[in-house]
Amino acid sequence: MKTLVLFGAARENGQTKALLNAFLEGLEGEVEIIDAYRMKEVAPCKDCRFCWYKKGCSIKDGMQEIYKKYEEADNIVVATPMYFHSVTGELKVLIDRFQLYWAGHVRKDKPESFIKKGAILMVGGAPSFEKQFLGGEIVLTNFLKDLSTKCEGIITFANTDVDKVEESEEIRKQAFELAQKLNR
Repeated sequence: MKTLVLFGAARENGQTKALLNAFLEGLEGEVEIIDAYRMKEVAPCKDCRFCWYKKGCSIKDGMQEIYKKYEEADNIVVATPMYFHSVTGELKVLIDRFQLYWAGHVRKDKPESFIKKGAILMVGGAPSFEKQFLGGEIVLTNFLKDLSTKCEGIITFANTDVDKVEESEEIRKQAFELAQKLNR
């Protein structure tokens, strides 16, 4: 089993990474982490619509390697902090470049059912408030759906400016159990 993780945190070893590490403790198989802030050059989507007619991208850059890793993966996991109620900008650039899979609707070659499993991990520095993670949830659940990936669960952890994943037995347990769903 292979899992591709899209990691969208500016801080390499912050609370997003701590939550991802708790998740990875329960995950089996090979794991490839694509770090949106430290990856090889990936340009933003330029909406040229090349992918509407051919399953590929007109931009030849570091994304070509990421497409191969996606194709080989059984699971897709996205881990990100919330910046102004959504995913980070660097992660969004990466997400937008997966447009060629959404365009399967246009090309009429998108799988009719889910072909992969997925999970979403989000942290927020602010104290918990209603709908704190809604923006990220909308972006990421639709992203996974466009990748023909069934979202097996979402874990959120608020107040990370004060609270630490490492000190929360409950959040670490949730992360481990979600990983177990991807193992099945």
